[in-house]
Amino acid sequence: MIKNNAGIQQFLDAAHEETDKSGKQCDLITFNEFWDEKYGAAEMSFDRRAFLNDVGSIQSVNQITYYQELTSYKKGIAPVVFFFKRIIRKINAFLFLPLVAAQNTFNLSVSSFAGHVRNYINREENTRNIFLKREKELEDRIALQDAQIRELQRTVNELRDAVDTLTGGNGR
Repeated sequence: MIKNNAGIQQFLDAAHEETDKSGKQCDLITFNEFWDEKYGAAEMSFDRRAFLNDVGSIQSVNQITYYQELTSYKKGIAPVVFFFKRIIRKINAFLFLPLVAAQNTFNLSVSSFAGHVRNYINREENTRNIFLKREKELEDRIALQDAQIRELQRTVNELRDAVDTLTGGNGR
C-alpha cells in the first residue's frame, strides 16, 4: 500500500466537500492521519524476542551467491538446457557479479548494525536488571532499618518510662 495514494485522498476530499455542502459534520480522517495512526512508529510496540529472532535470521542469511545450482525440469534435454543456462550466466556475470557483491556488502553492514543494536539492547537489559536488583536490595535494607528504628524508638520510650517511674515523673 502506498502512503500517498492520490485516489484515496481524492475520495476523502470529495466526502469532506459533500458534507460541507450539506451542512452536516464530517468526521473522516485524512489518509495521512489514517496511515500515521495505523502504521506510525510511535504506535508500534517493541517485541524484544521477535527483534532478537529477526537479528538471528539476518545474521544467518546475510550473503547471497551468484552461482546457484542449475536445474532443469526437462529430463531429456537437461544437458542442452544446462549448457545454455551456463552460457547465459557467464554472459551476464559482468553485470550481476558487481551487484551481488554490492548487495552482500550492504547486507553485511545491516547485519553488523543489527548485531550491535542487539548487543546494546542486551547490555541495557542487563544494566536494568542490575539496577532493579540493587533497588530491591536498598528497599529491603530501608525496610530493615525502619524496623530497627521503630524497635529503638520503642526501647527509648520504655527507658524513658522507666526513668520517669524511678525519678517520680521529674525525669524530663
